[in-house]
Amino acid sequence: MKRKFNKNRGQDSFRGRGKKQRHDDLREGKVEHHGRFAFLVSQDQSYSDVFLRGPSLNLAMDGDIIVARTYKEFDGRFSGEIIEVLKHAKTTMVGVLKEFPHGWVIFPESGNSQMVQVNSFAPNIIPKNGILAVVDVSKWPTQTSGAAGMVTELLGDPNNLDVRITKLLRARAINECFPKNVLEQSKLFPDKLTPQLWAGREELFNIKIFTIDGADARDFDDAVSLEQLDGGLVRLGVHIADVAHYVKSGSAIDKEAYLRGTSVYLPDRVVPMLPESLSNGLCSLVPHQERLTMSVFMDIDLHGKVVHRRIANTVIHSSHRFTYEEVEEILNGKKPHALPGGLAEIINKMGELSSVLYKHRVTRGALDFDLAEYKVETDKNGKPTRVVLRPRLKSNRLIEEFMLLANEAIATELMAAKYPFLHRRHDEPDPQKIKILAKTLGDMDLSAGHLIGAKSISKVLQDILRQAENHPLSEIINSLIVRSMKQAVYAPESLGHFGIATKAYAHFTSPIRRYPDLMAHRAIKAMLLKVKENHGALSLNEAGLHCSQRERTAAEAEYKAIDLMRAELFKEQIGVEMDAIVTNSIETGSFVFCAENGAEGMLRYTTLKPGTKIRVVVDSVNIAEGKIDFRLAQKQQMPPQITIVEKTSRIKHPGKHGRNKRRR
Repeated sequence: MKRKFNKNRGQDSFRGRGKKQRHDDLREGKVEHHGRFAFLVSQDQSYSDVFLRGPSLNLAMDGDIIVARTYKEFDGRFSGEIIEVLKHAKTTMVGVLKEFPHGWVIFPESGNSQMVQVNSFAPNIIPKNGILAVVDVSKWPTQTSGAAGMVTELLGDPNNLDVRITKLLRARAINECFPKNVLEQSKLFPDKLTPQLWAGREELFNIKIFTIDGADARDFDDAVSLEQLDGGLVRLGVHIADVAHYVKSGSAIDKEAYLRGTSVYLPDRVVPMLPESLSNGLCSLVPHQERLTMSVFMDIDLHGKVVHRRIANTVIHSSHRFTYEEVEEILNGKKPHALPGGLAEIINKMGELSSVLYKHRVTRGALDFDLAEYKVETDKNGKPTRVVLRPRLKSNRLIEEFMLLANEAIATELMAAKYPFLHRRHDEPDPQKIKILAKTLGDMDLSAGHLIGAKSISKVLQDILRQAENHPLSEIINSLIVRSMKQAVYAPESLGHFGIATKAYAHFTSPIRRYPDLMAHRAIKAMLLKVKENHGALSLNEAGLHCSQRERTAAEAEYKAIDLMRAELFKEQIGVEMDAIVTNSIETGSFVFCAENGAEGMLRYTTLKPGTKIRVVVDSVNIAEGKIDFRLAQKQQMPPQITIVEKTSRIKHPGKHGRNKRRR
């Protein structure tokens, strides 16, 4: 997601270029292009962004890692010039292919990239003016000349939805196809497990184990069990597909999985981290099939405290595949249809346990955000049919609590044994952002002044979230608090996880779709064998940065795909009225949010207070960018202070509702 910026920052705010304090501070960071100017964003959050403009901008493309010489302005802000490109972010770019008198050019659709001169076309490619194309950059830009490269793929008409989705994947280096050597290696795995393949593992065939997933889930990498122990204790078992048994460090599959970093789930397709023979085959915990797993057993008392934990290499035989809806019915007291004996009773006990775990977690300061999640339903051809709000069920919370506890358990064990691994790190929020949050919430008539200087920020935020539970602006309040938080990342060291309120936390439960989980599994295996684990000579620091970036890229693609599909639906709803609520106001208008379908867009009225409920009409839709504009519905009373503004260039919404929920 692009950092917020003042559009005038590249104009009036930096006109006095002769009035600067020269010093030789060389700053390293990432370039964020905005057309005729850019910003250098440092990985060190203590540094301010550096404004970049002038001929040196030609040296770097969007996302490149660069070194800039910086100057301090008299107003305290920094400007600078690029002196060196350390690392190019991409070797390919996507844009519109256009023919000019001097030849073909790949032209960016927005001002966040530079154009690329086409010096050749791959075999069998016949250029066509105005279609989206992929170019492999072979010549990097200099101060006197731009980038150049070969067109390797034609995607098609920019107005075609399927092409738009493919474009957003290509632009983020998300590859739908696996390399040939990876596919060949994946064919070497057996189709079915035999007893010889699980020799030496702990067999869990006598324990009732099952999976709980969404009805549309594509892979099943976690299963659960619950056993009653003496003294009021229960033993929760979380059983995770043993991907590390198959994907060996340094193998072709492993290298490709690392590059991908994560699976990407779009409404019309999935781009998996692992080949299908693993993600939908040997590592998918389907019912009535033996599967190799890594299990963590946690003995829990009546207060939700883990009194003992154990990790083991296991083999399971899942007895049933539940959907969230089926489990919800059982938790609500409905008698299920024929099930393997005792499963309904176990689920009810799991429901009781999850409530205890939740209360225990909140007591220690964990935050529980209630952000809407929208699902785009598609037909068999991948075309959107409608957007629906996903309900947050008790069954969802059940699995969430169990997975959080398992992640915390393995991190606790690895830290105690002093084994290196990637922590899931979530630092405390920036005090300055908390001050801004306090003022914003105060403007919404919420008692938030005590946020400033509070001894326990987490407890105060919990209080605000409780105030928001039945508040008409509940979703806005939750979103504002989320945006005030720092982003969770993967790192070799950690001071804990602020949102979950724990000192030990790692990702362990999804090695099918997240590379850090696979690394955690390898660390656990080394710990169980009491051997050294060097993670295949991977630098944990570099791996953490890489996996964090791939996670953000995947999330960006997923959200953008939903925007594009929603816009595709809304082009048939021009003139339709709907309820909306104002989320923010800027100079050019107000942003509004429609809770029924998750649509967000611009209304050309200013000075509307956040939280104002209004009726709007769909005015126009930009299907290429996934953007929607609204106008006020007629025959409604509006506050007298509102001002209408003419349509101008669109400014990006400074924070999507429901889009920043942290991937814990």
